[in-house]
Amino acid sequence: MKKTRKLVALLLAAAMVASMAACGSKEEKPAQEAPAAEDTADNPQESEETAEPADDTVYDLKVSGHPYIHALASVYAIDQGYFKCEDTTVDMYSGGPVQNEAIASGAWDVGTTGTGGIVLGAVGYNLKAIAYTSPDENTVDLWVRPDSPLAGCTPDEKGVYGTADDWKGLTVLCATGTSCHMMLIGLLEHLGLTEDDINLIDTSVADSYAAFKAGTGDVVALWSPFGFQAEEDTDWVKVANAVNLGIIQPCVVVATEDAIANDWDGVYAYLKAYLQAATELNADPEGTADLLYDFEEDQGISLSETAAVKEVESRPYASIERNKELFTVRDDGGCEANDILLVFAEFFEGQGKISEDDLNALRENGLVDTSFMEAYMNGQ
Repeated sequence: MKKTRKLVALLLAAAMVASMAACGSKEEKPAQEAPAAEDTADNPQESEETAEPADDTVYDLKVSGHPYIHALASVYAIDQGYFKCEDTTVDMYSGGPVQNEAIASGAWDVGTTGTGGIVLGAVGYNLKAIAYTSPDENTVDLWVRPDSPLAGCTPDEKGVYGTADDWKGLTVLCATGTSCHMMLIGLLEHLGLTEDDINLIDTSVADSYAAFKAGTGDVVALWSPFGFQAEEDTDWVKVANAVNLGIIQPCVVVATEDAIANDWDGVYAYLKAYLQAATELNADPEGTADLLYDFEEDQGISLSETAAVKEVESRPYASIERNKELFTVRDDGGCEANDILLVFAEFFEGQGKISEDDLNALRENGLVDTSFMEAYMNGQ
């Protein structure tokens, strides 16, 4: 019998418990010099003026992402010429599971994904996180209609509306294997419930939003920008959110096993370009909101100008200084970036999404490759 994992307790303990899992590193180093980390983190506008000339090498690497803010930095980096590649289109996927399935056919080499995407990708394809980017937790929520009994409840100390009895038997629309699913499990554990106590309908976040608007289900799990749409266009009530539940949900910059093995320099060039783009986008939130508005429109996602501003405010890109902290290898061989992701690997094992053998392999081999941030920190 497997031990029951308590997601919220694990998440809260992640910062205190040091993982012994390997943080993969390579000896190869790129030829190009990176901008000084201190410059880009502490004074992004100054770093923009003194940045090194763009690398003129054209790489045969395909870039992927989801149609949300973390992919915007990839698009911006390519548009600005910071990363030159033969295929300049950033392929968009609705979520991590379908994005991972495309790895087998060589559809993409580098890109960005969510926590669920990196955990499942690491198990199935030895996908590696090479940096952190925009977080999810500030914009992952559960919503009900105003006539729901939950809407009239008084929130508890975790901001959750209703008791265990109020939640039992409800139909919840939620994309499984995603940050929305992790937040839902965290809520159920907080109430002393399991998925067996609710009716879970697995559907993408975009489809969940449309279906709930059409009257399907009692509760819907959303991430941005759909939560912002709900605030503006509906009278729905937010009855739980990841932040109040204490759940940390990073999004990550990733590279496939094949890309790391066969074009390390190209992956490193992409990371440098992404970090430069992210730094500049953080430094100009108003301009970034305008870019995000246009980007979402191009992806077929309706986003108001106000929602675009909220999205930029709620999901800033992880700074270079923060990435340095996350990917610095400790004496025990672990790193904070890997510790956080292992928490979610344990969540997936507890929910039967991966096997115990898979989890043990992740503990042994890690979910990150620190060699790229190490090279960046060393200015190589």
